[in-house]
Amino acid sequence: MDRLAAHVIATAALTVTLATVPVLCADVSHAAAVPTAAVSALAATVPVQPCADRIQVGRAGHEIYEGIVAFSVEEFYSPSCHAMYGYSFASSRFRALHVRYDVGMAVYDETRGAIDGAATAIDGVGGPAYWSAAVPVVPGTCYEGEGHYFYYPPSAPGGFIEGDTRTDEVCA
Repeated sequence: MDRLAAHVIATAALTVTLATVPVLCADVSHAAAVPTAAVSALAATVPVQPCADRIQVGRAGHEIYEGIVAFSVEEFYSPSCHAMYGYSFASSRFRALHVRYDVGMAVYDETRGAIDGAATAIDGVGGPAYWSAAVPVVPGTCYEGEGHYFYYPPSAPGGFIEGDTRTDEVCA
């Protein structure tokens, strides 16, 4: 499978994970049938706490929203935990726009074409910093931090705008 096809499949998997709550809530007739507690449980994500000795690896990526850098996307490695993490930070300039957004963070396994360690933040809960779950490092495997974003400005066609950004590849 070539890189583009693997990326499309992996992005689709992260998108489905992240999109569950916004889609349920966007359809008013469907949202009324979903118990409020279920939506709250999905939206109330606990921020991931990465290992303390994490260091940034590779070059950061930048998610652009309406011409400004909305998020930096980075990848971190922890020598003591032998794990990779995806990381994203919402810029103060973006936050000043007061646009509703959801974030999905993960580590993209370039070698297997898989998204690992996916974690979501609905309505920016837990921000402005977002971490993926820890992904154990496998020798000979290449990784990228990946951020997937849904923005909900009132003028968005279809109700939302979607973005996807990855870091440079880092190989173990």
